Amino acid sequence: MKSITIKKLYTLHSWVGLITGILLFVIAFTGAVAVFTRPELKIWANEEIRAEIPIQSHKIANTIEQYAQKVGPDYLEEVHIRLPSTRNSETARVIYEGHFDTPNGGEEHKGTVYEFHPLNWSLVTENDMETFFNIEKYDMSTFLAHFHADLHLGRPLGFILTGLLGLTLMVSIVTGLFIHRKILAQLFTFRISKTFSLMLNDGHKVMSVWAVLFHSVIAFTGAFLGLATVILVPAAAYVGFNGDQEKLLETFTAIKAPIIANVAQPTKLADIIDISIQQRPDLTFDNVSIMGYGDQNALVYISGDGSDQLGGETLVYHGATAEYIRTQANFGRLEGITGKILDAMFPLHFGNFGGLLVKSIWAILGLSTALVPITGLMLWIERGLNAQNPTHSKRTYQNFNKLLIGSCGGVVLATVALFIAQLLFDKAMPNKDHTDMIFITFFGIWFGALILPFIINQALALKAIVLGSGLLMVLIMPLDALLTGSHVFNVFDTQHYVSVSVDLTMLFLGTLLLVVYSKMTQKYHALNSMPISTTAIEGGA
Repeated sequence: MKSITIKKLYTLHSWVGLITGILLFVIAFTGAVAVFTRPELKIWANEEIRAEIPIQSHKIANTIEQYAQKVGPDYLEEVHIRLPSTRNSETARVIYEGHFDTPNGGEEHKGTVYEFHPLNWSLVTENDMETFFNIEKYDMSTFLAHFHADLHLGRPLGFILTGLLGLTLMVSIVTGLFIHRKILAQLFTFRISKTFSLMLNDGHKVMSVWAVLFHSVIAFTGAFLGLATVILVPAAAYVGFNGDQEKLLETFTAIKAPIIANVAQPTKLADIIDISIQQRPDLTFDNVSIMGYGDQNALVYISGDGSDQLGGETLVYHGATAEYIRTQANFGRLEGITGKILDAMFPLHFGNFGGLLVKSIWAILGLSTALVPITGLMLWIERGLNAQNPTHSKRTYQNFNKLLIGSCGGVVLATVALFIAQLLFDKAMPNKDHTDMIFITFFGIWFGALILPFIINQALALKAIVLGSGLLMVLIMPLDALLTGSHVFNVFDTQHYVSVSVDLTMLFLGTLLLVVYSKMTQKYHALNSMPISTTAIEGGA
């Protein structure tokens, strides 16, 4: 390839990294955490679901029937049940839906949403569907999951931004492979004991190449998930369905409404749940959809994860007879490879297939995805500070370094602080909505960390952020034991295996950060007599 082309690609690679590097770190880091938001961090954040929750088929069926009588037949076209056994939510949720004619000859979708206690199925809240889905109610796990998805900017802006970041990551991957043509010869080169510049350069290349397949998958699936709902779906609906997005989704998703017979016949929900558990012990069931509840032609769709199918499987039954019909994927009505690809998008992006091992691998590789743009930015800063004829002023590079430390280190510190905040809010304000406090805690700490390097020495600011993150991580386990009584010594009695595992993981990671802080302190003192440009970047690395 001609040298002029390589230079153009290098320029493109550099500018993409400069413009999007910090945001890519934020998205990738929170993505590594978001891998565990459901169910692990959701379980940790809600004391009532920390122990295993059995599926009570007859209790569920009786509750559904009781509230079906309350809402009336107009709202029984669709009944959607979120089972609490997977502990993906702090409540069990049931939605009764119906379609109604409007005065102008159209149709509107209405529904009533009930939330129940996950163990005894006592009523917690009742709302109409529109109100329910407009209420923002977050604990720390839900906050982090949504922050990764759209940075809490909402639809469509947030999804477009994260989708475009996925595209820019793809551009960085392609241009990086072209400009580093001899990179395969350096796969095992990591000169950590040499100069800081060499260490950064080697680390950037090693993380980029060894995990290039993972980076590519994350970039593509992230771009698709970000842009699909705000661009691709509306475009497809406009082209093929006269702008009717609901009709598009009904056509291509797996849940299909039957032809209603208008003949009343009980839906054997308890039998269907029991049969599914007995016949498919490999699946963990999380959702049930009943189309035409109480009708002779009712269909029941019960969905679960855990099989070889990346997107999970949905078992379909005749509601009135509990007769098994078929098993399908989420996009089961799309034949061929298309449906399989669409089903794989979400699991491939979040690693929620193959159990905890795959999630752990995804989290580690996700951190490498976060570090790739940051090491590239650090290389640019280091070279600019030490160049004889830099492109920009030394102050520009130093300010960019401060921004890098505050924004990237700050999002780590703010994320860790949410664990402590969740425990304290639950204790101080039990059974209350902590959404506002969660937002204030996260963005307040992130903003404080962001401006800290501009107030004090940037190396000291980085040390403070690392020390603060490490201490908070170590504090999580004893604080959890003190406030909830959940700890390693009673785990077999409480069966809080997931929450205790989270505590132990945070303790381990916090200890590692404190070790890093100790090394940084030693290095800072050793470099204290060096020129300010070198000391700043070494301390800020």
